[in-house]
This record gives sequence, structure tokens and C-alpha cells, in this order.
Amino acid sequence: MSLKYLELKNMSNKCNKIVFILHGYGADANDLLSIAKYWQRFLPDFFFCLPNAPNVCQINSKGFEWFDLMQTDEKKILEESLISLKKLEKLIDNKLEMLNLKFKDLFLVGFSQGTMMSIQYAISQKKEIAGVLGYSGKIFDYELLIKNLNSRPKINFLHGNIDEIVPVEEMYKAVDFLKLNKFNVDYKVYNNLSHAISPEGLSEGLNFIKKNI
Repeated sequence: MSLKYLELKNMSNKCNKIVFILHGYGADANDLLSIAKYWQRFLPDFFFCLPNAPNVCQINSKGFEWFDLMQTDEKKILEESLISLKKLEKLIDNKLEMLNLKFKDLFLVGFSQGTMMSIQYAISQKKEIAGVLGYSGKIFDYELLIKNLNSRPKINFLHGNIDEIVPVEEMYKAVDFLKLNKFNVDYKVYNNLSHAISPEGLSEGLNFIKKNI
């Protein structure tokens, strides 16, 4: 079954770029739609696509998951993530073809588990995408990342220093690992911010996208 999604079409006559925004564990596309609506005011040539993860969340039947965080079998977690990646790849390929865009025109934005998926997707592509913006995220499988490392897109992490779901130490670990593997990676940590996206983070994310157009 293909992924269901929300979309915001470009406001101008020409579509130059596309942004995929991936939600976190137990959420859905509607949770991050306000981000796309805000950014679209400054990026009228951009097309926004917000997919739902393929699986109903195990702890919230009204939300979705890219892979089951309640699962203790790491092999099954990996299998679920790879199935989700394949479905994401198919949707992205279809949208790029439909809009006559290239990988260099593609940005991925993720929150939490959506960040993990965004990074894994981006590095596994043979052609480099425009950039990955990760809110409250980390790398979920370092061995898988190295195994499928085909490109090194620009990556920017934005994280709260009191994040209780994905501790900021996980973000630092990811940054160090990516730098060691010659990625162009940057980050910003916000004081007194938990597992959330702040207004400052929204502006910082917009600046990252505009800088890498």
C-alpha cells in the first residue's frame, strides 16, 4: 500500500523545489502542516508534501509510526524501517517525476522519528539531495547508515537541551559521527526546550532551506 499524504502546491506559476516533512512517532501529517503553511509564505516556488508513516502506531491508534519503538526485537525494527523507506522512496520518486524536479531540488525535514527516516533516506540515495533538516532527532542505526552510505547531503540538527524523548546527547553523537565521516553537518541547541519545535527553530529551519536553494 502506498503512503497517504497531505500536500501544499506551489503558490507561484513555477515549482522549483520540493520539501518532504516527516512526522514523529505516534503523530501524523496534520501535526506538521502548520510548518509547511508558514514556510510557504516565504517559499512560493516550493511544493510541500507531508506523508503519513505506513503503520498505525502501537500506542496511539490515531497516529502512525515509521517503525515500532515498542518492539524489542532489533531485527524486526530494522525490517520495518526498511519497508517504510521503500515506500517513502516510491512516493518521493513519483513526486519528483510529476513535478519534473531532480534530487538536487529536494529537501527533507523531519521531527524525531521523521528525522531518523530523513537521514537514512538521504544518505542512501546515489544522487545528493539539497539538504536534511532534523528537529529533535538522531541516527537510529549507525551500521545501516554506513552500509548504505552513497551520498553526503548537508544536514542541520535543531534540538532542545531538555529533550526527554531524544536526549540532546544522542544528537551530539550523531553530529560527531557524521563529521567523522566527512559530512557537512551543523546544529543548534535551544535552552529550556523539550521534545518540540520552537518559533526560533522554525525560523532557523527556514534559513537553512533558503541558504541551500
